[in-house]
Amino acid sequence: MVDEPETPPESEEDVDPSDLDALLAKITDPEQVYGSTQNSSYVDPGLMGLAEDTAYPEWLGLRWRDIPVELQQDAWVGLRRWVDWLIAEFKITKAVIPPCWFRHSEIVAELHAAMNLEWKAWEEGAPTVNPMWMWLPQLQAMIMRLRGFVGELGGCGEGEHHEPELVKRDYDEDLWEQTAFTRTETKTLDRPENAGEATYVRVRVVDDNGEIVSESNVGGAGARRKARGESAAVLTGDGVPGGSDAVLKTTVKQVPEVVELVWEKADSQDGPWTGLDDEDENEEQPPADL
Repeated sequence: MVDEPETPPESEEDVDPSDLDALLAKITDPEQVYGSTQNSSYVDPGLMGLAEDTAYPEWLGLRWRDIPVELQQDAWVGLRRWVDWLIAEFKITKAVIPPCWFRHSEIVAELHAAMNLEWKAWEEGAPTVNPMWMWLPQLQAMIMRLRGFVGELGGCGEGEHHEPELVKRDYDEDLWEQTAFTRTETKTLDRPENAGEATYVRVRVVDDNGEIVSESNVGGAGARRKARGESAAVLTGDGVPGGSDAVLKTTVKQVPEVVELVWEKADSQDGPWTGLDDEDENEEQPPADL
């Protein structure tokens, strides 16, 4: 007696046409496309293998300097194999990749990045434009960069290795501190509407203990200037003469991150001062020494 063939998978007609998730599963879920992955005669092992994640070295995709110590030897061996393939495949000379390439950090960085790109360009295992658009043009650009690097290494491009010198900068530490520990904040202040009125602003630097350690000069803005002279209708480009607000900027030097910049405003240089961003004008005024 001949066994009856197994029933093929259900057709798309069995799925609600308005259920997009179900329709997508019908054409992408291997068990629905081919039947049970264990018993169905519709399963093609080769096709099922394409659905598996591509295996790649654990260190690939990491910055070279971030590769854990326990993976560094594997990374060196893997990169060496790839570089040997690259040299043979593209007939790359010593003037581009010298025999001592692994002793030059700038060359290692280029080659490691190129290995990541070449892997990414082909990893899908399907027809793709990535190799032509990304890998091959970038390979040629890298070859030009490497040729310039090696040209500055002396005899390395001819097979005579010269250990690279440590490159460092002699910093002006005072200039560095002025830059790194200078904090800049900017606030926008609306101008008063009436002529003769002004709004004044100051900034106080408060440390993490709540103590005032310094205070800025007083700045401010008066009412917006209006046009003078006779009225005239003139068609011009975009823009309005005069500004509707004033931008106030403060620069505080040699200040640790824990300090707070407290912006205050007043209608007079003598106060009383309130928080610049306070919306409730009737709240209790802060003590004069805060």
